[in-house]
Amino acid sequence: MDIAEINSQFPAIFDVFFFCVGACVGSFLNVCIYRIPKGESIMRPPSHCACGKPIKWFDNIPIAGWFLLGGKARCCGRRISFRYPFVELLTALVFLALWAMNTPYVAFAGMMFSFIMIFCTFVDIDNMMLPDFATIGGTVAGFLISLMMPQIHGAVIPDAPFAASVIASGIKSALGIVVGTGILYWIRILGECVFKKEAMGEGDVLLIGCIGAFCGWQGAMFAIFGGSIIGALTMIPIVATKRLVLKKRGKKARADLDPENDPLAIPFGPWLAFGGMFYFMFVKDLIDMYFAGVSNAFFGI
Repeated sequence: MDIAEINSQFPAIFDVFFFCVGACVGSFLNVCIYRIPKGESIMRPPSHCACGKPIKWFDNIPIAGWFLLGGKARCCGRRISFRYPFVELLTALVFLALWAMNTPYVAFAGMMFSFIMIFCTFVDIDNMMLPDFATIGGTVAGFLISLMMPQIHGAVIPDAPFAASVIASGIKSALGIVVGTGILYWIRILGECVFKKEAMGEGDVLLIGCIGAFCGWQGAMFAIFGGSIIGALTMIPIVATKRLVLKKRGKKARADLDPENDPLAIPFGPWLAFGGMFYFMFVKDLIDMYFAGVSNAFFGI
């Protein structure tokens, strides 16, 4: 009896298990998001409050711990950001959805992908930068996972040696890397020419390579354009409101500031990550069908 058969008989057990695993992974992600950009170890010291005192294990329970404490540290009464339970709950729900909606191999690959995307999202929000080890490392990981699990690209070839599926999946992953980074690189260059300043960071170009490795060129294209549209619709009213607030305070965003210091600067990485995850989880078949139709209409293939 394989894992799929066991899951069909006891689905609730696996659902609860992967929700809990996701919550624990989210707790670990919180540590990574906070410490790695500062160059701190993610292992030592153990979890501790801002006042320096260690956090007891029963106060460090993912999701529930924050609510049981009322959002305040037991040791000193400092407020604990809602970001912590939010990341834990988000990761738990994503892991649960990936497991419920996919075959085991695709779900496991999606969990790895989501780990990278959630990490990059919040690091970019906090620091306006994307670590190379996450973007480049994620690209390498996505390509290797594509070779080991051709199912994530729908590249399993029936009645053919496994090596044929591996090659087909590797080609789709490589195309995703090349097409995604190539398109976003040229968008970056054109943006610099038009706006006379850096339109997006190099990290965004590397991030789309990671997305392409896991999602193929169709997923990379959707992340670039779909993520941009979703990001624009979400951020335009937020930026407009923020501009009004700054104006009332007698401040203004200066275009000559570095992005890290510009109060109206918007990180692009989170929207690329959101587009990639949205494609992987919800619209992969639909988008692939659309591109296949376009290809057939223009090229007859």
